[in-house]
Amino acid sequence: MMRQRWNARRQTQTTPLVLLAGFPQSICGVVVSATERNLSPSHRVISAPSGSDDTYLYRVQTVSTIFKAVSEYSVKRRKATTGVLTPTQILLAYVPAADDERLLAEFDFFVFPVPLARLAEYDENGRQYRHDLKVACEYVAPSIENALRTFVEIKRRLSSLNWRESLFLPPRNFKVSDTERMVDILREMRRGARPWGPPLSIQTTRVTHEQLPVRLPEGASKDVLRDCRGLLFPLDRGRHGPVRELNADCSDLDRKQFMQSSFRLGAPLVDGLHHDVQYGGRSLGGEVFECSRKGPIELSSAYANVYPDDFVRPSNE
Repeated sequence: MMRQRWNARRQTQTTPLVLLAGFPQSICGVVVSATERNLSPSHRVISAPSGSDDTYLYRVQTVSTIFKAVSEYSVKRRKATTGVLTPTQILLAYVPAADDERLLAEFDFFVFPVPLARLAEYDENGRQYRHDLKVACEYVAPSIENALRTFVEIKRRLSSLNWRESLFLPPRNFKVSDTERMVDILREMRRGARPWGPPLSIQTTRVTHEQLPVRLPEGASKDVLRDCRGLLFPLDRGRHGPVRELNADCSDLDRKQFMQSSFRLGAPLVDGLHHDVQYGGRSLGGEVFECSRKGPIELSSAYANVYPDDFVRPSNE
Protein backbone atom coordinates (compact mmCIF):
# COMPACT_ATOMS: atom_id res chain seq x y z
CA MET A 1 0.00 0.00 0.00
CA MET A 2 2.82 2.40 0.86
CA ARG A 3 4.47 1.73 -2.51
CA GLN A 4 1.19 2.40 -4.32
CA ARG A 5 0.81 5.74 -2.53
CA TRP A 6 4.41 6.67 -3.34
CA ASN A 7 3.89 5.79 -7.03
CA ALA A 8 0.75 7.89 -7.19
CA ARG A 9 2.58 10.83 -5.62
CA ARG A 10 5.50 10.42 -8.01
CA GLN A 11 3.19 10.42 -11.05
CA THR A 12 1.71 13.80 -10.10
CA GLN A 13 5.04 15.49 -9.46
CA THR A 14 6.09 18.07 -12.05
CA THR A 15 9.47 19.62 -12.66
CA PRO A 16 10.60 22.99 -14.05
CA LEU A 17 12.80 22.61 -17.11
CA VAL A 18 15.87 24.45 -18.39
CA LEU A 19 17.24 24.05 -21.91
CA LEU A 20 20.95 24.81 -22.05
CA ALA A 21 22.55 25.73 -25.39
CA GLY A 22 25.88 26.91 -26.75
CA PHE A 23 28.45 24.93 -24.77
CA PRO A 24 31.28 22.89 -26.33
CA GLN A 25 31.31 19.12 -26.03
CA SER A 26 34.26 19.21 -23.62
CA ILE A 27 32.32 20.86 -20.76
CA CYS A 28 28.64 20.56 -21.73
CA GLY A 29 27.83 17.56 -19.53
CA VAL A 30 29.60 19.01 -16.48
CA VAL A 31 27.79 22.35 -16.88
CA VAL A 32 24.45 20.53 -17.07
CA SER A 33 25.19 18.65 -13.84
CA ALA A 34 26.40 21.79 -12.07
CA THR A 35 23.29 23.73 -13.17
CA GLU A 36 20.98 21.01 -11.88
CA ARG A 37 22.89 20.92 -8.61
CA ASN A 38 23.08 24.69 -8.09
CA LEU A 39 19.55 25.75 -9.02
CA SER A 40 17.03 26.05 -6.22
CA PRO A 41 14.36 24.80 -6.53
CA SER A 42 15.71 21.88 -8.52
CA HIS A 43 15.29 21.95 -12.31
CA ARG A 44 15.66 19.29 -14.96
CA VAL A 45 18.30 20.44 -17.49
CA ILE A 46 18.35 19.31 -21.13
CA SER A 47 21.20 20.22 -23.47
CA ALA A 48 23.07 19.36 -26.66
CA PRO A 49 26.67 20.48 -27.26
CA SER A 50 27.70 23.03 -29.86
CA GLY A 51 30.95 22.92 -31.82
CA SER A 52 34.21 24.72 -31.09
CA ASP A 53 33.58 27.51 -33.65
CA ASP A 54 32.75 30.62 -31.61
CA THR A 55 30.90 32.37 -34.46
CA TYR A 56 28.29 29.77 -35.37
CA LEU A 57 27.00 27.73 -32.43
CA TYR A 58 23.58 26.64 -33.58
CA ARG A 59 23.76 24.34 -36.55
CA VAL A 60 20.54 22.70 -37.74
CA GLN A 61 21.33 19.37 -36.11
CA THR A 62 22.19 20.97 -32.75
CA VAL A 63 18.93 22.92 -32.63
CA SER A 64 16.92 19.92 -33.81
CA THR A 65 18.40 17.70 -31.08
CA ILE A 66 17.43 20.12 -28.30
CA PHE A 67 13.98 20.72 -29.74
CA LYS A 68 13.23 17.02 -30.14
CA ALA A 69 14.43 16.32 -26.60
CA VAL A 70 12.17 18.92 -24.98
CA SER A 71 9.11 17.98 -27.02
CA GLU A 72 9.57 14.27 -26.28
CA TYR A 73 10.09 15.01 -22.59
CA SER A 74 6.91 17.11 -22.44
CA VAL A 75 4.82 14.51 -24.26
CA LYS A 76 6.10 11.63 -22.12
CA ARG A 77 5.54 13.58 -18.90
CA ARG A 78 2.03 14.50 -20.04
CA LYS A 79 1.20 10.81 -20.53
CA ALA A 80 2.87 9.78 -17.26
CA THR A 81 0.77 12.28 -15.32
CA THR A 82 -2.50 11.23 -17.00
CA GLY A 83 -2.83 14.32 -19.16
CA VAL A 84 -1.50 16.94 -16.74
CA LEU A 85 0.69 19.35 -18.68
CA THR A 86 4.32 19.20 -17.60
CA PRO A 87 6.93 20.58 -17.14
CA THR A 88 5.74 23.45 -14.99
CA GLN A 89 7.90 25.91 -16.92
CA ILE A 90 10.54 25.98 -19.68
CA LEU A 91 13.50 28.37 -19.81
CA LEU A 92 16.03 28.45 -22.66
CA ALA A 93 19.45 29.58 -21.40
CA TYR A 94 21.75 30.12 -24.37
CA VAL A 95 25.09 31.66 -25.32
CA PRO A 96 24.44 34.53 -27.78
CA ALA A 97 25.99 33.99 -31.22
CA ALA A 98 25.78 35.20 -34.81
CA ASP A 99 23.31 32.42 -35.63
CA ASP A 100 21.27 32.34 -32.41
CA GLU A 101 18.15 33.44 -34.32
CA ARG A 102 18.01 29.89 -35.72
CA LEU A 103 17.78 28.60 -32.16
CA LEU A 104 15.26 31.19 -30.96
CA ALA A 105 13.00 30.84 -34.01
CA GLU A 106 12.72 27.10 -33.46
CA PHE A 107 11.28 27.73 -30.00
CA ASP A 108 8.82 30.54 -30.97
CA PHE A 109 7.29 31.40 -28.46
CA PHE A 110 6.94 28.53 -26.03
CA VAL A 111 10.10 29.09 -23.97
CA PHE A 112 11.34 32.00 -21.89
CA PRO A 113 14.76 33.01 -23.30
CA VAL A 114 17.71 33.69 -21.01
CA PRO A 115 20.80 35.02 -22.87
CA LEU A 116 24.05 34.08 -21.15
CA ALA A 117 25.80 37.23 -22.36
CA ARG A 118 28.98 36.89 -20.27
CA LEU A 119 29.81 33.54 -21.86
CA ALA A 120 29.89 35.09 -25.36
CA GLU A 121 32.64 37.50 -24.27
CA TYR A 122 36.39 36.79 -24.63
CA ASP A 123 39.10 36.60 -21.97
CA GLU A 124 42.53 38.25 -22.20
CA ASN A 125 43.80 35.28 -24.22
CA GLY A 126 41.12 35.65 -26.89
CA ARG A 127 39.21 32.59 -25.65
CA GLN A 128 35.44 32.74 -25.30
CA TYR A 129 34.21 32.23 -21.75
CA ARG A 130 31.82 29.48 -22.86
CA HIS A 131 34.90 27.22 -22.96
CA ASP A 132 35.87 28.06 -19.36
CA LEU A 133 34.39 25.39 -17.09
CA LYS A 134 34.84 27.38 -13.88
CA VAL A 135 33.26 30.56 -15.27
CA ALA A 136 30.40 28.64 -16.87
CA CYS A 137 29.56 26.66 -13.73
CA GLU A 138 29.61 29.82 -11.60
CA TYR A 139 27.66 31.95 -14.09
CA VAL A 140 24.79 29.85 -15.46
CA ALA A 141 22.71 29.14 -12.33
CA PRO A 142 22.76 32.75 -11.01
CA SER A 143 21.81 34.02 -14.48
CA ILE A 144 18.82 31.69 -14.58
CA GLU A 145 17.79 32.61 -11.04
CA ASN A 146 17.96 36.30 -11.96
CA ALA A 147 15.79 35.70 -15.05
CA LEU A 148 13.29 33.79 -12.91
CA ARG A 149 12.45 37.04 -11.08
CA THR A 150 11.05 38.41 -14.34
CA PHE A 151 9.62 35.10 -15.47
CA VAL A 152 7.58 34.65 -12.28
CA GLU A 153 5.53 37.73 -13.16
CA ILE A 154 5.06 36.55 -16.77
CA LYS A 155 3.91 33.16 -15.51
CA ARG A 156 1.52 34.79 -13.04
CA ARG A 157 -0.10 36.79 -15.85
CA LEU A 158 -0.44 33.68 -18.01
CA SER A 159 -1.93 31.66 -15.16
CA SER A 160 -5.06 33.83 -15.04
CA LEU A 161 -7.52 33.73 -17.96
CA ASN A 162 -7.84 37.50 -18.26
CA TRP A 163 -9.57 38.87 -21.37
CA ARG A 164 -7.25 41.89 -21.30
CA GLU A 165 -4.01 39.87 -21.24
CA SER A 166 -2.17 40.48 -24.51
CA LEU A 167 0.46 37.74 -23.96
CA PHE A 168 -2.16 35.11 -24.85
CA LEU A 169 -2.75 36.58 -28.32
CA PRO A 170 -2.04 34.49 -31.43
CA PRO A 171 1.22 36.00 -32.71
CA ARG A 172 0.58 36.02 -36.46
CA ASN A 173 -3.13 36.81 -36.51
CA PHE A 174 -3.33 39.79 -34.16
CA LYS A 175 -2.49 42.97 -36.09
CA VAL A 176 -1.38 45.79 -33.81
CA SER A 177 -1.18 48.12 -36.83
CA ASP A 178 -1.00 47.88 -40.62
CA THR A 179 2.71 47.11 -40.34
CA GLU A 180 3.06 45.35 -36.95
CA ARG A 181 1.69 42.08 -35.62
CA MET A 182 1.94 40.51 -32.18
CA VAL A 183 4.73 38.27 -33.51
CA ASP A 184 6.88 41.37 -34.11
CA ILE A 185 6.41 42.52 -30.51
CA LEU A 186 7.28 39.11 -29.09
CA ARG A 187 10.43 38.98 -31.22
CA GLU A 188 11.49 42.39 -29.94
CA MET A 189 10.97 41.18 -26.38
CA ARG A 190 13.06 38.06 -26.82
CA ARG A 191 15.87 40.12 -28.40
CA GLY A 192 15.84 42.59 -25.48
CA ALA A 193 14.63 45.51 -27.64
CA ARG A 194 11.43 45.73 -25.58
CA PRO A 195 11.12 45.06 -21.82
CA TRP A 196 9.30 41.99 -20.51
CA GLY A 197 7.85 43.64 -17.45
CA PRO A 198 5.13 46.21 -18.26
CA PRO A 199 1.87 45.08 -19.89
CA LEU A 200 1.72 45.87 -23.61
CA SER A 201 -0.29 48.85 -24.84
CA ILE A 202 -2.78 46.86 -26.88
CA GLN A 203 -6.10 48.51 -27.71
CA THR A 204 -9.17 47.35 -25.81
CA THR A 205 -12.84 48.16 -26.28
CA ARG A 206 -15.96 47.73 -24.17
CA VAL A 207 -18.37 45.19 -25.68
CA THR A 208 -21.90 44.11 -24.77
CA HIS A 209 -24.12 41.05 -25.15
CA GLU A 210 -25.40 42.41 -28.45
CA GLN A 211 -21.88 42.36 -29.88
CA LEU A 212 -20.82 39.03 -28.33
CA PRO A 213 -24.07 37.12 -27.69
CA VAL A 214 -22.32 33.76 -27.25
CA ARG A 215 -19.66 35.01 -24.80
CA LEU A 216 -21.64 37.52 -22.70
CA PRO A 217 -25.05 37.19 -20.97
CA GLU A 218 -27.76 39.79 -21.51
CA GLY A 219 -27.03 43.11 -19.81
CA ALA A 220 -23.34 42.30 -19.34
CA SER A 221 -20.37 44.18 -20.77
CA LYS A 222 -16.65 43.54 -20.74
CA ASP A 223 -13.34 44.93 -22.00
CA VAL A 224 -11.86 42.89 -24.84
CA LEU A 225 -8.71 43.19 -26.94
CA ARG A 226 -9.20 44.63 -30.43
CA ASP A 227 -6.74 44.72 -33.32
CA CYS A 228 -6.29 47.45 -35.93
CA ARG A 229 -8.94 45.90 -38.20
CA GLY A 230 -11.57 46.14 -35.47
CA LEU A 231 -11.51 42.38 -34.88
CA LEU A 232 -12.38 41.38 -31.32
CA PHE A 233 -10.31 38.75 -29.52
CA PRO A 234 -12.36 37.43 -26.56
CA LEU A 235 -10.61 34.62 -24.71
CA ASP A 236 -12.58 31.38 -24.69
CA ARG A 237 -12.66 29.70 -21.28
CA GLY A 238 -14.64 26.73 -22.62
CA ARG A 239 -11.48 24.64 -23.04
CA HIS A 240 -12.87 22.78 -26.04
CA GLY A 241 -10.48 21.62 -28.70
CA PRO A 242 -7.85 20.24 -26.29
CA VAL A 243 -4.22 19.89 -27.27
CA ARG A 244 -3.92 16.72 -29.31
CA GLU A 245 -1.52 13.91 -28.44
CA LEU A 246 1.48 13.21 -30.67
CA ASN A 247 2.25 9.97 -32.45
CA ALA A 248 5.74 8.53 -32.33
CA ASP A 249 6.21 9.15 -36.07
CA CYS A 250 4.86 12.72 -36.03
CA SER A 251 6.60 15.48 -38.00
CA ASP A 252 8.73 18.29 -36.59
CA LEU A 253 5.90 20.68 -37.47
CA ASP A 254 3.46 18.61 -35.39
CA ARG A 255 5.87 18.77 -32.45
CA LYS A 256 6.33 22.51 -32.79
CA GLN A 257 2.59 23.18 -32.94
CA PHE A 258 2.04 20.93 -29.93
CA MET A 259 4.55 22.91 -27.88
CA GLN A 260 3.26 26.29 -29.09
CA SER A 261 -0.28 25.33 -28.11
CA SER A 262 0.87 24.05 -24.73
CA PHE A 263 3.21 26.81 -23.54
CA ARG A 264 3.62 30.57 -23.96
CA LEU A 265 6.91 32.20 -22.93
CA GLY A 266 7.76 29.18 -20.79
CA ALA A 267 4.46 29.05 -18.88
CA PRO A 268 1.96 26.18 -19.37
CA LEU A 269 -1.36 27.13 -20.96
CA VAL A 270 -4.84 25.85 -20.18
CA ASP A 271 -5.58 22.89 -22.44
CA GLY A 272 -7.58 24.04 -25.46
CA LEU A 273 -7.04 27.75 -24.84
CA HIS A 274 -8.00 29.94 -27.82
CA HIS A 275 -9.63 33.22 -28.87
CA ASP A 276 -13.06 33.42 -30.53
CA VAL A 277 -12.07 36.04 -33.10
CA GLN A 278 -14.94 38.01 -34.61
CA TYR A 279 -16.42 41.35 -35.51
CA GLY A 280 -19.05 42.64 -33.13
CA GLY A 281 -22.45 41.88 -34.63
CA ARG A 282 -21.40 40.70 -38.14
CA SER A 283 -19.57 37.88 -39.88
CA LEU A 284 -15.88 37.82 -40.71
CA GLY A 285 -16.86 38.72 -44.29
CA GLY A 286 -13.89 37.47 -46.27
CA GLU A 287 -11.23 38.35 -43.68
CA VAL A 288 -7.89 36.60 -44.31
CA PHE A 289 -6.21 34.68 -41.49
CA GLU A 290 -2.81 32.96 -41.41
CA CYS A 291 -3.33 29.36 -40.31
CA SER A 292 -0.28 27.49 -39.03
CA ARG A 293 -1.37 24.33 -40.91
CA LYS A 294 -3.30 25.56 -43.95
CA GLY A 295 -1.53 28.84 -44.67
CA PRO A 296 -3.55 31.98 -45.60
CA ILE A 297 -7.30 31.29 -45.54
CA GLU A 298 -10.23 33.59 -46.29
CA LEU A 299 -13.18 33.22 -43.93
CA SER A 300 -16.82 34.26 -44.03
CA SER A 301 -17.97 32.44 -40.87
CA ALA A 302 -19.46 34.16 -37.83
CA TYR A 303 -16.20 33.78 -35.92
CA ALA A 304 -13.03 31.70 -35.84
CA ASN A 305 -11.28 29.78 -33.05
CA VAL A 306 -7.64 30.91 -33.19
CA TYR A 307 -5.19 28.96 -31.02
CA PRO A 308 -1.81 30.03 -29.55
CA ASP A 309 0.04 28.27 -32.40
CA ASP A 310 -2.10 30.27 -34.90
CA PHE A 311 -4.15 27.27 -35.93
CA VAL A 312 -7.43 28.72 -37.25
CA ARG A 313 -10.73 26.86 -37.15
CA PRO A 314 -13.84 28.60 -38.60
CA SER A 315 -17.00 28.42 -36.49
CA ASN A 316 -18.80 26.39 -39.17
CA GLU A 317 -16.31 23.50 -39.02
